[in-house]
This record gives sequence, structure tokens and C-alpha cells, in this order.
Amino acid sequence: MNSFYRVLKFGKENSSAVWAAIIFYILYTLFQLAGIGMIIPVMDIILNNGSQFEINQVQNFELKHLQLWINDTVSYGINLYGPLGVLWRACLISFVIFLMKNIFRYAALWQMAFLRGGITSKLRYELHSKILRISPGKLSENRKGDLLARSSSDITEIEYAVLASLEILVREPLVILGSLVILFSMSPSLTIFVLAVGSLAAILLQLVSKKLKRKSNIAQSKLGQVISALDESISGLRVVQAYQAEERQKYHFETNNNAAKNTQISVFHRRDLASPISEVIGIATLLLILLFGGSQSLSGVGMNGAALIGFSLFFYQLIPSFKSISNGLYNVQKGSAAAERIFEILNREEDIMDPPKIIKGHNLKNRISSIEWDRVSLKYPDSNNFALDNFSASIKEGETIALVGPSGGGKTSLINLLIRAIDPSKGCVRLNGIPVWHEYEASWSLNEVRSAFSLVTQDSIIFHTTVSENISLGDPNPNEKRVREAAIFSQAKDFIDELPGGVDCVLNEGGSSLSGGQKQRIALARAIYRDSNVLLLDEATSALDAENESKIQKALDAASINRTTIIIAHRLATIQKADRILVLDHGKLIESGSHSELISKEGLYSKLVKNQSFKD
Repeated sequence: MNSFYRVLKFGKENSSAVWAAIIFYILYTLFQLAGIGMIIPVMDIILNNGSQFEINQVQNFELKHLQLWINDTVSYGINLYGPLGVLWRACLISFVIFLMKNIFRYAALWQMAFLRGGITSKLRYELHSKILRISPGKLSENRKGDLLARSSSDITEIEYAVLASLEILVREPLVILGSLVILFSMSPSLTIFVLAVGSLAAILLQLVSKKLKRKSNIAQSKLGQVISALDESISGLRVVQAYQAEERQKYHFETNNNAAKNTQISVFHRRDLASPISEVIGIATLLLILLFGGSQSLSGVGMNGAALIGFSLFFYQLIPSFKSISNGLYNVQKGSAAAERIFEILNREEDIMDPPKIIKGHNLKNRISSIEWDRVSLKYPDSNNFALDNFSASIKEGETIALVGPSGGGKTSLINLLIRAIDPSKGCVRLNGIPVWHEYEASWSLNEVRSAFSLVTQDSIIFHTTVSENISLGDPNPNEKRVREAAIFSQAKDFIDELPGGVDCVLNEGGSSLSGGQKQRIALARAIYRDSNVLLLDEATSALDAENESKIQKALDAASINRTTIIIAHRLATIQKADRILVLDHGKLIESGSHSELISKEGLYSKLVKNQSFKD
């Protein structure tokens, strides 16, 4: 429940809506009680065949003066309008009262919409912001589908729980309290009996509720696995079909889906048990009331028939209130389980932050004279092996460096360290001799480090926005002229001009309407627009066909002029152009030198070339 209380704190900005809802719920309760109270004089008129009341007949009411006033008013009305006239007027007043009750209930729900929407919007914002502040290495611990489940279905559970919590804390307690006051006034002995039975119901419901939270948490986790399996099938559909792995994917999805189904059924069983228990107990109590109170009425003591019917109605309305509380407890328990899953992400330590001590009076905007990996070791959170092992190397301004080696050698990890997608487990990365992060030394700020690099990866990320905003990504004040120049430079202008709206065309999510080469040229235009000192190319052309690769390579060659460029590539022609080649294997620097130097050494690089590990 602590997690859910923390959720409610996100509604501070909507506190006025909460107080307004409370006021409307109070008015709702008053009109609800008054509406039921109006039933008593109506029933008296019917049961007494329109006869006038004898004032002394209501001896057992604690609220005697109110009841006497009602009886006097009804008797006066019968004298003035006749029984039928009083009856239809009493029915009309009852209708207006119930109408006002529902108007106030809707007004309360209207205000609650601001609270529910505000809290869920704030939670989604905080979750998204947290994800942007976590390193990709850390984020990989949670599968994409699980994260999507947390930001969708878990947030929805919390939304329902917020509404249920206010009903539990405000509306239903007011109805129950008001009803009990009236019931005690009418018959203390019967009311004490009602409370005894209600306590028994509360104990039974609590037993169900305790197990519910645990099962709900498991159910949400299982649902995340189902969404992950579905996302895996959708993302890899082409490969699945090509390798005829449909049955394997069906089995994988069915296994997760059945596990989620069984857990969800168990949750449903526990949830559905709460409502029948409360209703059976309520009906049994109502029948006992009619039996006990009716016997007193028939013997001439206690309440008359109309009062007994009124007592039964006041009691019977407690049943939906208790049912609402039981359902509300269920929703709050589910919401609490969902909140724990949300806060598991929000509470995660942010491992990529500004260093403790930021250097003053320096910046990386003008130039980067040197890049250095200083005895760097790196182990990813989900791995037992080092991706980099005591790696040291340096790059001078204007150099073009190629990183080569077997798959898994640590090439991409070096680039990740530069842009601080992850920080090293040991050692230090330095720009212009200053650490990008150090516990004790003055270091570059995170924004300063990332502003120094332009990155082009194998997987071209295209966002669901305009071409212009895709190219000027990260610039709060985009320059249209520079956008067009970057498009020309990346050889993307021709196909962009053919799009409806040109650079203002809104691209589909993931750039699904573009070819691989077109997406890659937009990604290159993004890097050119950024105009950073260092260009990072992580297998930027490996997924392209020969024609597109040739176009992209020409643009990359042009973009590399007068820039420090770090390339991960499998194209031998690209590697040969590098000023220096760093050969990595198992996270260690094996060789370093130009193409001709490394060939003459007949080491790992020479073997890779001879084995045709690189494209011609």
C-alpha cells in the first residue's frame, strides 16, 4: 500500500479537484439518505390506506422530533390535498431528491477525472523521463514488451485504483456512517446485529484481499511476457517466415499466454469471490431483519410496517456500499501491485549522470584535439564476461580510425563509452585530456560530452514526425536552411522532394514508408546537420544493397573531411582508407596500424582479410 500512497502524491497539482469531489460526495450522501427517508411517509400513506397519523405511534425513534415533524406534515397534507395528492407530491419530491443525488455524483466523478488523468499523465511522463535517463545497458534488463506493459496496463490499473480509493475513503464511508446513525436511531438492537454480521464479512473479504495483491503482481508480470513474445514475433516477422519458424513462435507465445491466462483466471476467481460473499451475508441479514422486526411489528411493539420497510431499505443500501468497498479494495490492491512495478523502474538508480565535479572554463565546441581510452574495462549488467578488458588507445584530431575485429570484440562498446551510453567498470575515457566522468577529477558535463559527437548506426532510427524534425533532432531551434543543406550533402534531397510536403512530410513510425537506403540517408543528414567535431559510424552501410551503399559511402567520405572519424565497418575499401586501424578481440587491443602495416605483420587483421571477413 505504500506504493499506492506514493501514487496519490502525484495528484498534488489536482488537490482542488479532490476537495471539490469530496464536497460533492458529501452532498450525494445527504441526498441519498434523504431519498430513502422519503420512502417511509409514502409507504405509511399506502399501508394506512390514506389515514392520518397518530403522533404517539413512533415511540422508539431516537430522531423522534424529525419523525414527528414528517408525520405532522403528511397529516396536514392529507387534510389539505387528500391521500392521493400527498402521495404524488411525495413521489415527486423523492424523484427530485434522487435526481439531485445523481447530479452530485456525476459532479464528483467530473472532478475525479482531473485527478485520475493528472496522476496517470504524470506517471507516464516520469516513466518516460526515467527511461531516457537510464543507460541502454541497464534498460536491456527489462524487455521492451514488459516496459510497454508497465506504461500501459499498469498505468490503467492505477487509474482505476485512484477512483476506487476516493470512493473507499470518502463516498462509501459517508453513506455507511449516515445509514448507521439512522439505523441506530430506529432500532439499536437490530443495528448492533448488522454490525456483527458486517464485521464477519470484513474478515472474510480481508482474507481474499491479502492473496489478491500477490496474484495481481504475478499476473501483470506474466502479461508483460506475453507482450514481449508478441513484440518479438512482430519485430522479427520477416525472419520468422523466412526460416519457417512460425510453429516455434506459436509455441513460445502459447506457453507465455497460457501462463498468463492461468494466473489471470486465479486473480478473477479471487476477485469474484469478494462480491458474492458480501451479497449472501447481506441478504441473510436482511431476511433476519424482516423476521425479527416483523415479529415485533405483528406483536404491536417496535417499529410499524412502514418504518420496518424504511429500516430494511437503509440497511440494504449498506450492501452495495460494502460491495463497493470490497471491489475498491480489490482495485487498490491491483493498483498497488501495478504501482510497485512502475516504481521498480522509477526507483532504479540512474547510472549516467553528470560527474561530481564539472570542469569550468572549458568546452568541446571549438575542437577535440584528442580522444583517449585509458585502461578501460567494461562489463555489461547482464553479462559475466568483460566486453572490454584493460583497453587503452588514443586518437588525434582529424584522424580517421577504423575499429575491426571478430563479432563481440568490443567495437560498439568503445563508441558507447564515448557518447556515455554506458560508463566503464574500470578506467577512464578522456577528451582533450579531461575525463568524461571521474569520481575525483574535474570532468566534462554529460551534455558537453554528447554534443561533441554525431552518430550513425546500422539501424536507422526514424521518428514519427516530419523529415525536418528527424534531421534536426535535438535542436530546440531548427534551421530550415541547414536542414536542406544536410539533405543535399547526404544525397537525400531527391527522394525527400518527392514526398508529399517535402521536408514537412510526417514520416510513419520507424520510417516504414521509406526504403533502407532512404532511412540511412536521413540518419546521415541528421549527423551532418549536428555538425559535431567527431563522426561515429557504427556499421552505417552494412545493411544496404550495393547501389545504396555506394551512395551512402560517398556521402560518408565527404562528411568525414576535416572531422575526426571513428568507423566500425565490414567494407574493406572503407577500412583501407582509415589513417589507422585498431584490431580488437575479446575486448582487448590486439593490433594497431595502417592497412599495409597490419598486413605485413600477418596477425589477426591479416587473417581476417585472407579469410574474406571483410566485403570487397
